[in-house]
Amino acid sequence: MKKRILLSLVSFFMMTAMWASLQEAYKIYVTADANGKTGDFATLTLNMKNRNAITKWQCTLVLPAGVTFESAELVPNRYPSDYNAHFVATPNEDGTVDFLCESGDDVALLQNDGAIATVKVKIASTVEPGDFAVTIKGGALMIEPNDEGHERKDPTEFTWTIEQGAPQYQVGDVNGDGSVDIADAVAVLKATAGNPVLGDADVNGDGTVDIADAVAVLKITAGNN
Repeated sequence: MKKRILLSLVSFFMMTAMWASLQEAYKIYVTADANGKTGDFATLTLNMKNRNAITKWQCTLVLPAGVTFESAELVPNRYPSDYNAHFVATPNEDGTVDFLCESGDDVALLQNDGAIATVKVKIASTVEPGDFAVTIKGGALMIEPNDEGHERKDPTEFTWTIEQGAPQYQVGDVNGDGSVDIADAVAVLKATAGNPVLGDADVNGDGTVDIADAVAVLKITAGNN
């Protein structure tokens, strides 16, 4: 009886180890070359580890609150020249993004572990700086040329640091107090004399700071922007 229990335990642990090994052999995960900054754009990288050749992959990316999807593109050097990729990135209302990539001619990505796509995101200026989880949901799927599918049931998580970015001021808010009023026109005049300002004193965007920018501020206060 004890021997039977021992064999069952050994078998269980072996199956668990084999499952864990298979999970690690096929996965899609996120990395980033740099920290994000509030109020700015940033790039995340989708990576795939595949033990065998893959013709199709799909996954769902979960972004932190305040981080929104802008665009995505494939990493060219990961795909064969004749892969003829059909690639779609679909943002959802809940802040997740669905990705689907498949070969139009059943050409396969060879066994590898590296970048498959880059994702451009925008970080809201209201995000509180800190460490955030960027996750590939469980259910990421990788399909071999023989149609055998490898599903990553558990999620993969990347810890991404978002730092405080440069303050964002609206056009005309030259003194940086959060509103556009006569004080900003005065701040423009001071800027022409070389005094520093928090916002952008080149209100009309012509490359110089002069009386015309003060006039532009007054137009904004009057609703003529």
